[in-house]
Amino acid sequence: MSRLPFFLLITSSLLLSVPLAGCSGENDTAVSGQRDMVDGLGRTVMVPGNPARIVTIAPGATEIVRAAGAMDHLVGISTADPERPELDSVDRISALPLDVEAVVAIHPDLILASDQVNDPSHADMFEALDLPIFYLETDSWDGILTSILQTGTMLGTGQQARAAADSLTARQNDLVDVTSSVKERPSAIFLVSHIRSYSFGKGSFVLDLMKWAGLDPLTEEFDMPAPVLDDEWVLLRNPDIIVGSFGDDFSMDDLLAQHPTWQSLDAVRNGRIINVPVPLILTPGPRNVEAAWTMARQAHPDLFRDEDIDS
Repeated sequence: MSRLPFFLLITSSLLLSVPLAGCSGENDTAVSGQRDMVDGLGRTVMVPGNPARIVTIAPGATEIVRAAGAMDHLVGISTADPERPELDSVDRISALPLDVEAVVAIHPDLILASDQVNDPSHADMFEALDLPIFYLETDSWDGILTSILQTGTMLGTGQQARAAADSLTARQNDLVDVTSSVKERPSAIFLVSHIRSYSFGKGSFVLDLMKWAGLDPLTEEFDMPAPVLDDEWVLLRNPDIIVGSFGDDFSMDDLLAQHPTWQSLDAVRNGRIINVPVPLILTPGPRNVEAAWTMARQAHPDLFRDEDIDS
């Protein structure tokens, strides 16, 4: 299982159709409503029956709990989670490094983590403390949908989770229908930051989103989750579009200050730089669908002139 580096959690904090029934990887047991479920790391986890106290240690896990309709179960979230009024009364726990003592002190029934952000070695540690931890699968969009359904199963909100997954799939399919008319897809790269060129490789959820948006992601040639693109590689590929999570105050001058040779790129010369809001794209979860729509609107504005197209 490939994992994205921890910088995604740090950056996210600072910068602020598929039938899936039967995909939850579970086997009901006869003991107090407990069930065996397979998590994103391939571990079989004994999930307690009716867990009422949930701690999430990654923002993506919190977003998946939200989609599953189980926010009232949360008693702890990470300090990387964005501020929201409905979370004001929920304890916040340091995520990097993880404050294990703070997690234990909350007495959770279940800990939810991200297989792409959280340290897999924490699984053995929490198991030794008799605290079940379940790593949600978030490396691809199919994995995110599966994790929403699994969370609904675990927390007793299966109906809400299914409705959310179906709605997100419909939203995805609507976008794919719109961009399917693009005959020559512009080539594109995604940058996590304009400073150092972290990107996403083959199989990542961000490349899924770019494809829905009618883009041809050049970094699919990297068989790794988070390649760092050197300037020469970018110059040789000469993308039509540069997509990034650059923050609210970003300008083209900021990009060229870090990469002066990129002034010759077609994307730069033509002003085809797409800045996606950080919360939509760097946290694997339900809001990623809106990131894909954001990319598509800016990459193909002519496709969105019809007022009947859902915005």
